[in-house]
Order: sequence, then C-alpha cells, then structure tokens
Amino acid sequence: MKPFCFLHAADLHLDTPFAGIAEVAPALQQRLRDASLSAFDNLIRTAIERRVEFVVLAGDIYDGAERGTRAQVRFLNGLRELDKPGIQSFFIHGNHDPVGEGWSALRREDFPGSVVLFDQSDQVVSTPVQRNGEIIAVVHGISFRTRHETRNLSRLFPDQRAGGPWHVGLLHCNVGGVGEHDNYAPCTIEDLCSRGMDYWALGHIHKRQVVREAAPCIHYPGNLQARGFDECGAKGATLVRVHGPSQVELEFVAADEIRFSRIEADVAGCESLDQVFGKCEEAIATELSGNDGRFVLIRLQIAGQASVHATLQQAAASDDDGLLTALRDRLPADRVWLDSVRLGTLPTVDRDQLASATGFESALVKQSNEWLASEEKLAEFLKRVQQPLRTGNRFREFLDELPACDKRRLLEAEGRLLSLLQAEDQP
Repeated sequence: MKPFCFLHAADLHLDTPFAGIAEVAPALQQRLRDASLSAFDNLIRTAIERRVEFVVLAGDIYDGAERGTRAQVRFLNGLRELDKPGIQSFFIHGNHDPVGEGWSALRREDFPGSVVLFDQSDQVVSTPVQRNGEIIAVVHGISFRTRHETRNLSRLFPDQRAGGPWHVGLLHCNVGGVGEHDNYAPCTIEDLCSRGMDYWALGHIHKRQVVREAAPCIHYPGNLQARGFDECGAKGATLVRVHGPSQVELEFVAADEIRFSRIEADVAGCESLDQVFGKCEEAIATELSGNDGRFVLIRLQIAGQASVHATLQQAAASDDDGLLTALRDRLPADRVWLDSVRLGTLPTVDRDQLASATGFESALVKQSNEWLASEEKLAEFLKRVQQPLRTGNRFREFLDELPACDKRRLLEAEGRLLSLLQAEDQP
C-alpha cells in the first residue's frame, strides 16, 4: 500500500462554556467564548497545510443537544474550507450531541459532497476514501442515538479481519471504563481488537492517550480545547501517518487557543514581599515560555519555608484578594490571566534546635527525622495515613498521584503543624 496521512480529532465542544473559572476581565470574556471555535479554525488550517487525505472527527462536535447556531455555522464553514483542496471529512455524534436529541439548523444538502456524516445510530456505515480513483482506506462510523448510550457500539462494526483496504473505526466510547468520564458506549480493548480494524479513531476521553500501539492502533486524541483547570496542558489533534498495513506514526498537533496551567512558585528564603513577587513572576514567565505564545490562565501556589510567611498570611487575611490583584498588575495582560493565588508557605524553623529540646515539638521533629532516614519506614507511615482516606474513595485520585515516598510533603505537613503550635503559644 502507498503511504498516506489523515487528521484525527475529537470532542470539539464548539461554543462551550468554561467551568470553574473565577471572574475574568471583560476583554478576556469574549476570548474565552471564542476559544473552542478558534481551535476548530486552527484544526482546519492544519489539515490544509499538512495536506492530509482526510479528517475524522470522533463525536461531541457540539457542547450540547441545543447546538448553537454560531457553532453550526462555524462548523459548516470549516468543512467547506476542507472541501476546496479536496480533503474528505468524516464525523459522528457523541453523548453531548446525539442524533436523536436536540435541534440542528443544518441539512445534509448544506454540506459539500466530500463530507460524510455518520448519522445512523442503529448500524455502522462504511465509506471509502479514494485517491486518484484508488481506494486507500475505508472509514466506518456510528453515532449516539441518545445522550445516555449504554450499548456496546463496537460490536456493531463489521468484521474486517479478512483484509482489504486500510480500515478506520470512528467511535465515541469509553474503553475500559475510565472513571472520570461517563461510561457511555462501554467496550473493552478485546472488543475493538476483534473487529479487524487497523486504527480506532476514538472520542469521549479528554486526556490524550494511546490505548494500544500495536495493530490495531487504538487512540484518543483528547479534546481540541481545554475547558477548565481540570484539563491543563496542550490540547489538539493527532496527525496519523500510515506507512504500511501495521506501521502507524502518531504526531500530536496543537490546536488550542487558550491553555490552563497550575504552577508553583518556590519562595524559600525570601525575606520581603517584593522578593516573593519576583519569584512568582519568574515562575509565570517560565510557564509562558513553554506554551508557544498562547494565552494562559494560571492558578498559582506560593510554597516554601520563608521568613516572609507571616507577612503573606497577614496580607491574605487583611486584603480582599490583595495578593492576587497585586500580582495581576505586574503581569502582561495580553498573555496571561491569573485566576487564583493559594498560599502554601511555611515559617522558618530551626529543626536541629527543636530536635535537641524537649516537648511535643521536639518529639514531632525527632519522629519526622526517623521517617526521613528510612524510605521503607516513610512508605509504611504514608500507607497507614492514606488507608482511611482511600476507604472513603474521596481522595483516591489525589492520593494515586503522590509519590510512594514523598519526603517533601512530610516536611510540609510538619511545618504546618509547627506553625499551628506556634500560633497557639502566642498571646
């Protein structure tokens, strides 16, 4: 077979609202509102510049069943742009925009002939991709009937293990029951492998991931534009290069217009508020330099042991978001918006002096030293502490992200406790 390439995107959520974001400047409100549409424009531009053979969009084109008029018009215009150089496009609907619910202003005849909408929800439709009169691939797809799609749609795909052209399965689903997403159209890796596809172009999971590298390649490109601080980092699509029957190369292509970041400024040793602000600006500048000039919304944590700890605590207690607004005034408004500032600093303490003394503080430091001296003892201690939290399942996701032996967090916990004890001793 001759090599070719195509673009795989999913979860466009056109005209999506942004959740969990504090009040922003008026000039930023419109930028946020336009972000998902601008990301789609970036996707179309990339497809044309990279001269792909076709584009597949794996569901949740719109953010809701109502499908706003602005989003539909922008989507139609984008597909018309793809049609001009002869790029075919294929798309399905997912749980946010099922074919059996909601309203659509677009008719089939509005789309160019190069556009294939898999609007069937009871059967998989198969459509060939041709180049110079030769079929180079076949795309198979099916849409959600309703938002709460509980069927295993993968089992409706035809068995292509007999061979033939290169086969792409276009499906919105949850493979393996990923916990942070609704378990719609549930299926397993084994289900997908049994259908004889060469590539599964999946949607629904917003985190980019290669579920399976070997044939068939099973891939989630993630969503095109992040929608809040639970989706930090670069977002976009995947350029799929097909070199042979079992030779697939995946390249991430950024398409997002705005990014979300959580960062930390270490102010250890700082003795003044001005020094703290300098460290915060350095951390933010570093974050901006790694985001390819994109606008970034940031949540900042200020951490570290510093003599300025008490000053920061007083500033946070006496001012109404004084630290936040003061930092915003020092940042380039055309490149970044500081959403929030969280204090995680600790007072400076002489641990050696405390360890040589008597009393509860001394015992606390001595016990910490014992755990710090042995990774095995530290791991056992953390396991005992975390076990009751895991039982309630409330903090499981957070705890799973912690390193097995986190010495830094132990010292932070010790510092916070010492700080509380010192505060109680003060008149």
